[in-house]
Amino acid sequence: MRILLHLADGSYEAVELDEVFFFTAHGDETLVRLRGSRSRRDVRRLADLEWGLPAGAFYRIHRSHLVSLAKIRFLRRRDRGRDWEIKLEPPVNRVLPVSRGALAGLVEALEG
Repeated sequence: MRILLHLADGSYEAVELDEVFFFTAHGDETLVRLRGSRSRRDVRRLADLEWGLPAGAFYRIHRSHLVSLAKIRFLRRRDRGRDWEIKLEPPVNRVLPVSRGALAGLVEALEG
């Protein structure tokens, strides 16, 4: 399955969903992080992109981050505190925060 990214120059780019690791809100635009060091900037808001994604493939872990459930390698506590974070698979290896309100739903999504 593919997603059609809306680029700033008015063009579109079709990207395979299995290439997408996460989306990050960046003002009124969205940064789309792809496999390797590739990323693209979509001119739409994160909420608009989220609406068009297949159910169960991505999860909103924070108001600014939407991640591919298939790319999550670890879910762990941050620095012995109450807060949690995820670590994504290689080659991205990015660590992102999980909001307290999203934690229970994320665990349920990962288990199911």
